[in-house]
Amino acid sequence: MSKEKYQLEKDIFQLLRDEPFFAALSRQLDKRPTEAIPTAGIKFNKKRLSYELIYNPSFFESLSGEHKKWVLMHELYHASFGHTEHRTLDDVSRKVANMSMDLAINSLDNMRRGAPDFVLMPGRDQFKELTMFGMASEWYANWIKKEMKENPDKFSGDGQFDDHDDFGESASDDDQSGRQIASKKMEEALSKAVRECDAGTADGAKAKGWGSVSWKVQKQIRESVQNRFKLDPKQVLASFVKASVKTDKVTSVTRRSRRLPGTKFGRKKQTRANIAISIDQSGSVSDELLSKVFDWLSEFAKFASFTVVPFDHEVFDEKVYVWKKGERRTRERVLSGGTDFNAPTEYVNARNFDGHIIITDMLAPKPIRSKCQRMWLTDGYGARHTYFTPVGERVLILD
Repeated sequence: MSKEKYQLEKDIFQLLRDEPFFAALSRQLDKRPTEAIPTAGIKFNKKRLSYELIYNPSFFESLSGEHKKWVLMHELYHASFGHTEHRTLDDVSRKVANMSMDLAINSLDNMRRGAPDFVLMPGRDQFKELTMFGMASEWYANWIKKEMKENPDKFSGDGQFDDHDDFGESASDDDQSGRQIASKKMEEALSKAVRECDAGTADGAKAKGWGSVSWKVQKQIRESVQNRFKLDPKQVLASFVKASVKTDKVTSVTRRSRRLPGTKFGRKKQTRANIAISIDQSGSVSDELLSKVFDWLSEFAKFASFTVVPFDHEVFDEKVYVWKKGERRTRERVLSGGTDFNAPTEYVNARNFDGHIIITDMLAPKPIRSKCQRMWLTDGYGARHTYFTPVGERVLILD
């Protein structure tokens, strides 16, 4: 009988029992064993639309209890500081960025104690001349750049022990919406961990504090939660509308001047974006989301006209209307049945629309193909509980 592979989940409680912040954050993340990497890392899972902690069971099994805890905290620090969500450092290579992020984490007061010999650390190996601890990754990046100018071969190997392959990557068109959903989940996981440390849990358990995390780093994490993962809806909409614009050519007739009598025939180009916005009014969609939607539509109407298509399991034709540019309207719920995304898609496919935005809680199966470009707009709940992944279509999360 083969030996059972090491399972990190079994050791999590013991490893983090005196680290409330990391314990709270760890509970929000999936942990997946894999032989595909030699050590550990935080990765984006395209199927689950989330970031998860992946680890090599053989690597973790070879570590002491103290070092297992250290590696786990190191990875959770990467998640806390936003290193996974496409973070890049200006004017440095990926190699320098990776070393800088590791040095910023490993040199923190609570990480210097008990750090394994195989990790990057100021004062060690190629960083013997580096005497500053607890600095930001940007500071370490500038220090490394300066050293490399004087000795290009000094950092021939990056020395990092964990997997950074997914760090700093810009999302492709295919997985942009998926990464946005994953980032929203990470934001909520961090927010929940911060709340547990500061104010306790929703079931009345008292706050347990932050463990070994210093006040300075606590402040940094709180600010990171407030400022990260923001996507400007106006920029997304501008891009969507621009991609939806079609050009019509019309014949124009103008009278020539006295010097050139007669008429002149010419061509004029008129650009337009004929956009349908389908609003899911099924029973699962909350009044709160509908209120947000109509506030958002009022903003959208400042620069475009569009057709509003109310639907649940079917389209309510009598209530379809054109929301003209500059108009304001009040929220109205006209349906409350189940949800079927095929209904608005079929309605739009049968008409001459250039773009289609579906506003919904995402609680229905994948619809048929759209003939025009389609975008989805939901809230945080919908992003977490989506029934399917819109492939090649954007998902905008309405906060």
